[in-house]
This record gives sequence, C-alpha cells and structure tokens, in this order.
Amino acid sequence: MLSQNSQMLERFISIAINTKFQAEPPTEEQFMDEAKALRANMPVSDKEFEKIIRNLKATLPITMDVGVYIAEQSGDHQSWLPARRADLDFFYWNRYRRYLEDNKGWNVRVTANLDIVSTEIVDLLGDPKSNTPWERRGLVLGDVQSGKTANYTAICNKAADTGYKVIIVLTGTLESLRKQTQERLDKEFAGRLSKDLLGIKKHAIKNVFDGVGKIDSSKRISAFTTVKYDFNSTILNSNDLTLKNISEPALFVVKKNKSVLKNLESWLTSNNADNNGKIDLPLLLIDDEADNASVNTKKDDEDPTAINAAIRSILKRFYKSSYLGITATPFANIFINPETNDEMVGDDLFPRDFIYVLSPPTNYIGADAIFGTSSNYDHCLIKIDSEEIDHFFPFSHKKDHPVDALPPSMLEAIGFFVLANAIRDLRGDTSEHRSMLVNVSRFTDVQVHTKDHINTWLNQMQSDLRNYASLNEDEALRIRSLYFLKKVWNKHGLKEKAGIDWIELQQNYLYKAAAPIEVRAVNQRTGAASLDYYNHKEHGFRVVAVGGNSLSRGLTLEGLCVSYFYRNSQMYDTLLQMGRWFGYRPGYDDVFKVWMADDAIDWYGFITEAANELKIEISRMNRMHQTPSEFGLKVRQDPNSLIVTARNKMRSGTPVSRPITVTGRLLETPRLKSNPEVLATNERVFRLFVANLDSLGYEVKDVARRGKMWSGISKDVVSDLLRSFDTHPWHLSFQGKALAEFIDNSPGLNDWDVFLPFGSVDDEFELDGANGVIKIKREERLIKEADGMIKISGTKVRVGSGGSTRAGLTEKEILDAQNAFRQGKNIDKKSIPDSAYLAIDRKPLLMLHVIKSKQKDDEKPNSKIPDTLFAIGIGLPGDGVLRTANYVVNMVELRNWVNFDDEEDDDDVV
Repeated sequence: MLSQNSQMLERFISIAINTKFQAEPPTEEQFMDEAKALRANMPVSDKEFEKIIRNLKATLPITMDVGVYIAEQSGDHQSWLPARRADLDFFYWNRYRRYLEDNKGWNVRVTANLDIVSTEIVDLLGDPKSNTPWERRGLVLGDVQSGKTANYTAICNKAADTGYKVIIVLTGTLESLRKQTQERLDKEFAGRLSKDLLGIKKHAIKNVFDGVGKIDSSKRISAFTTVKYDFNSTILNSNDLTLKNISEPALFVVKKNKSVLKNLESWLTSNNADNNGKIDLPLLLIDDEADNASVNTKKDDEDPTAINAAIRSILKRFYKSSYLGITATPFANIFINPETNDEMVGDDLFPRDFIYVLSPPTNYIGADAIFGTSSNYDHCLIKIDSEEIDHFFPFSHKKDHPVDALPPSMLEAIGFFVLANAIRDLRGDTSEHRSMLVNVSRFTDVQVHTKDHINTWLNQMQSDLRNYASLNEDEALRIRSLYFLKKVWNKHGLKEKAGIDWIELQQNYLYKAAAPIEVRAVNQRTGAASLDYYNHKEHGFRVVAVGGNSLSRGLTLEGLCVSYFYRNSQMYDTLLQMGRWFGYRPGYDDVFKVWMADDAIDWYGFITEAANELKIEISRMNRMHQTPSEFGLKVRQDPNSLIVTARNKMRSGTPVSRPITVTGRLLETPRLKSNPEVLATNERVFRLFVANLDSLGYEVKDVARRGKMWSGISKDVVSDLLRSFDTHPWHLSFQGKALAEFIDNSPGLNDWDVFLPFGSVDDEFELDGANGVIKIKREERLIKEADGMIKISGTKVRVGSGGSTRAGLTEKEILDAQNAFRQGKNIDKKSIPDSAYLAIDRKPLLMLHVIKSKQKDDEKPNSKIPDTLFAIGIGLPGDGVLRTANYVVNMVELRNWVNFDDEEDDDDVV
C-alpha cells in the first residue's frame, strides 16, 4: 500500500494532468515531465514512484464514448432537462464527479462523457417538476461488469439534483449483492456510512461521512436502508421515519424479494399516500439486473409472478414514476409483451419509452476483447480438457453428485492464483482485493464439497510454504507443493511478468501471498457473509469463491484474477452473466486467466457476435428514428433469440412456430449430424449442385475474396439445395426448409451469387463441373464429434472466415458498406461484421464450403469425422424492412440437444 505522502503525490499528478489535458491524453514525455516536476516537491522512493506511474498510466489515457438510444417518438413526453439546466446547481452530481476524479483517478474526458450520458438518460425520464402525472419505462443496456453501477449512480445524483424525491434501487435476489450495492451508494451518493440507519430520526445518530460526503456534506440524502439492514418497516416506524418529515431525497436499496417489496409498498402507502392511496412525490425506481426475477414469466392470461407484480404495484402507487431497468442481457426484457396491462398492478415493464446503450471505457476487458473477431485478450483463455474434467464434474450431474477429488486443471488454476497474488504483492498492490472464481455446478452441496477439497489442498500448500519456502531452491523443490507451483510458473511464463527469478519469489513473496487466501462457498445457504470485502478494506480480501448461479448476477468479485468455469448452459443471458471475468484489471491485466472448455469458448464467441449485432441494430434504428417497440419486434424475430425464449416452452411437446427475420445476416451450418448416411447425402447434393453451376449461370472473377464465383443462379436451385441439405436441430439459426420457402415467396431474391471460397490446405481437392474438373484448396477447421453432432469449431460458431460476405462486391461497394456501417461509430476496419456487407443493395449470396477436417493432436482420432466435410451459408440482403421466414421448433427434439435445466435463478438448496 502506498504511503500517505505517495497517495497525495499520485492525487496531485492526476489532478494536474486532468487540468492541463482535458481534450486529449498527454504524450508519454508530457506525462513524465509533469510527474517528475511534482515529485521534486514531494520526494518519494523510486519504488513508490514507479507504482504511482503504473497506477496513473492505467487510468489517465482512458476514453469513453457517449451512448446511443432509441426512444418513442409520439406521446406527451418532451425534453425538459436542457431548458432547466441553468437553474440547477447540480450539487450531488458535481461532488460525485469530483470524487471520481480526485479519489478514483477518473480522467476528465471520461467524467465529461459520463455527464453527457447521465444527462441524456435523466432527460428521457419524467420531469419531476411537472404538474401532471406521468409514467416512464426505460432500459439501459451495458456490458457485463463494465461499470453500469457508476452510470446509475451518476443518474441517482442527477435525479436528486433535478427534483426526484424517492429513489428505490432494486438489487438482485441475494443479500450479498444488496449489501455491495448499498455500500457503493452510501459512498458515492449518500456520502455517509450506514452501519445504522442514517437520516432524520427521532433519536439522532451521529453521521459518519464517507466518500462524496467528505467532499461536501452540506446537503443530505436520507438512507432508509443500510449495509446491515434491508428495508424494515419496524425500524423506520420505531424512529418515526416517514417521507413527510424529510426535505431531502430518500434512498432505498432493497432486494428483489416478494416480502420485502410488499412491506415497502405497504409502508409507503400507509405513511405517505393521500386519500386516493397514491403518493405525490416523483419516484425513480432503478432495477439493477432487470432481466433477473423482474420479468413476468407467466402467460398473458395468468396472474403475473410475485416480484414482477410487486414492482409494478409500487410504481402504480406514485402519480409520477420512472422505471429504469439496468442490464447486460436485455433479451428477456425485450420479449415482454408491450401491450400487457393489469388493473391491479398496472403496465408491465417493457421499455416502451427508451432503450439506451452505454459505451464502456477503453480499459474495459469485455466479451469482444476476449472472444471477438479482433480479440486482444484471447491469450487469457486456458482450455479445459472436457474428457479430463468430466470424470470429476459431468455436465449433467445431480445434486447429490459425489466430489471425491479435484481435476488437475483446477489445481493448476488455483496454483496460478497463488502465483498471481505473489506477483501483485511484488508490484506493490498489497492491500487490493484478489479473487478467484470456481463455477462448476449449480448445486449447493456440490459447491460445498468442492470448497472443502480446495480448502484442504490450499491448507497443505500454505503449510508447505510456511515450512519450506525459505530453503534453497533444490531442497524446496523436493516438496511436492513447491515443485507444483514451479511447474505452473514455468508453464505460464510468469518469470517475465514478475521480473524476478523463481528463488527470490519463493523465499520472499510466496508464503506472504498465499497465507491470507481463504476459500468460501457462495450460495443461498451461506448467505451474505461469504464475500465480506467490506470487512477487509485495510489489508484486502484474498478469496477463492466457489459457487454457481449466486456468483452470476451483478455480484462483483473484487480483483478477480483467475476464473475456472465449466458449465453447460446455452442461454445467452445466463452465460453472459456467468462471465464475471469481464471488467477492469488495472495493473494486472497480464496475469488474469480464464479456464474453460472449448464448447464454452465457441458459445461465448457466438453470443458476443449476437450481442454486437444487437447494439449495431440499435445504432441503425437510432439513425432511422425507430422506437423500442419496433426494436422489440426485430429482436423477437431474430433466429438467435429462439434459444433465449425457448426455456419457458421446453416442457411443452407442441412445436413452436415463430416469424424470424433472416435478411441482413449471414446464416451458416456449423453444426451437422454425424450420421454417415446424412453426411453422404449432404456430400451428394453439394457435389451435384456444384457440377451444374457452369450451366446454370456464369462464372465471374471475384474481386474481394479468393475463390470461385458464379452469378445469375436461379433461386429455384438454391432453395432445392437448402431443402436437401440436412443440418443439426441444435443450430436454430439455420432451418433449410423454412429458408427455402421464404426464398420461393420473395420476388427480390430471384438472381443469386454463389461463392466457393478457397482455403489454405496444400493438396488440391477436386469437384466435378459442367466444363471439367474444378480444383480447389479446402478450408481447414478443427472438427469435433460428440453425441451424434459434428461441430465445425471456429470462433463464434462459424464456418467461414470473417468478412466472407464481401464476395461478389466491387472495391467501391465494399468501401461504401464499411463507411455506412462506421457512420457515427469509432470502429476500426477489423470490426466490420459480415452483416454490414449485406446491408447494401446487392444480390443474395450462397456460400459453399469444402472443409478439411482437423482433429486435436492430443485426442484419439474419431472415426465418425470424415476427412472432408461440406457446409453452406447464405447471406440475404437487408433493406431495413422486417422480412421474415416461418421457423418451427420442435421443443421435444431440441431438449435432446440443448441444456435448459441449468436455468434456475438461484442455486438449488437441498
């Protein structure tokens, strides 16, 4: 931990740089000149100065774009905040901004954009000074662990400045998350520690100012909940606390719990309502993790679920209420029926008024950075051998599954965590929290047994380090624990990252780094005490957190260095929320690792592309002035959304028919049946199609991609191919028969381009053609087979390489498509998706892939995988109009291939 003098110097350098370089970050030379000049007046050691420079370099160059939103154009709502801005002093916002810049090291470029974003969102809410009643429903979409809390904290501060009197923040369903949120808002909004109730009380309690309260405490926020207590009407009543006897805004931080919410509504009504049973104070209700527990999963003609009904009922109690959902996975929210209304509890929570997409700061390490096309953190991924771990934690295990031992890959991950702690100590981060996540089961008993085994193993490691780490290297490495750590050190090249030799780390750092590490189970049974970062502020908490779904919703694992993840859910929202490793890694982004299986890496890549397309669609609809209702319709008609919505239908044997938007996207066949007869039939229809291309159309020179191109191909032969080519039902995006029927009934899809891309395999592969043999080079892909399914394993569950839809376009058309996509975005060339080349006026495209199968060297050859596979893809031009095919999903068949049992909101307590 930095000395007080060094902390002051770091703050002075930060303030000086922020003051002088508000528009652009300083150059390296400018930065060092400022730092050295200030150091001359405040001498510190070279080691401390080096740490100050490292800390500041991690924060000062950061930038953040403003967001983009779509809003309902009709209705009574008008922009109101800009007109009133001159009359407001923004006390709460200004002290929060000062806190971010002075205490958390945010640079002024980021806080300036946070100012713009929070102003835009508050302006989309209702005007608290309006004389007429109103209801607003909105949704803020941000990436997992990207800083959504900072954004809604800024919104809270701005809302208080503009006249909102009641602010309710709904956290997740767990008390640990509620406590974490309460602590954050105490520091960054209320400005006081809430070990007990703070506010106007019958019996005054001394205020202990904290966070923003230390900057300026001349105005108050009344906290009606505390770190210790969720909402409790008994405590409030005993202290004669009501909204009527306070003048400042009131803050409630509460769990999504039926009893808590009903008690809150009852207290609000009995103490504050008028004769109509309604409250004449403007309400802002912020629903964090809005897709979890808040969404009504009942049918339209049934009573809504308890939490959903309780939220809606609270909103209805106020004449003026704004509902603001916050989520990283908006699929469930967008699937809410916007027409749903209940006489007792009011409108449902569909974000009918606006959807706002946040842009994370540039230092955010998210799904795109790890799993995206141009990822720069894919080196952090360590693949788990599925066959190895399946002996310990089968994907489909039961709640009484015995845990007799730990897989070697998990022990390696724990060993890496111990070493990462030592490296961070070496770098001077001794008081920072460090966490490791272990998520291998949703069952509480399995988690507890896993925790016990880790604890036993770690205790032995700690004991050996205490007794033997001071020995010379040869003697120490005769001890199994130390020999194991040295192997992990060598395997992951940690000497370069540590900057010292092994013996120095072993003797001077390892034991001190490992001794404080604890192992905790995190689930409903263990409760809020599992991750008590709050009580380890001074020295930092070092913890291996073992859990399931309780680790997957909103809870921040502070200083997360290592994740070990082996779960089989295939739901977009569940998988994204399980990605607790997304976030910020200041000063240790080179020593964070994620252990996961190949299948999960594929899925995350696929989901990353789907999430990116969703954001791109909002940007496009923003330019076209379209509304949340139109966006909701568009998303509900996305083939990728079927797997999101199917969970509530999986117990039904009735096929589900859905209109699906298929234009403007590339649809491929990365999953095939491994049945030899099916594969042989696919090869036969593929070869027959290619053999007739020269007589069906004319060959053209492809100017954009290496391969063979034919144009003028009739849609009739294309639809015949789609009907005959058999794919696996798991991959819902591609339904050949539905696509063929759509093409048959679409007059604008008569004339097709067909592209046969060349790969890089050295040997030539021959296909028959009408004008002679066609010689090509196959595309090599890693192929896996399991349970009757062939997996063409590329990132994002793809067949072809990125940008393949450029085929058939001229250089000018390619450039026009890229410029149209980049409009209003700060995006480099690598980030252009395939859909961008389908958004222009062009012919539909059929892709023909001949794949050379590659199997892992360290796996036994699988005889069910043929040397050559055949796959297809189609790209239908998108014109912004909803053009849909009718997909039919047999839920009984789908259940055989996709796991939906992993979808409980909380761990199964037995």
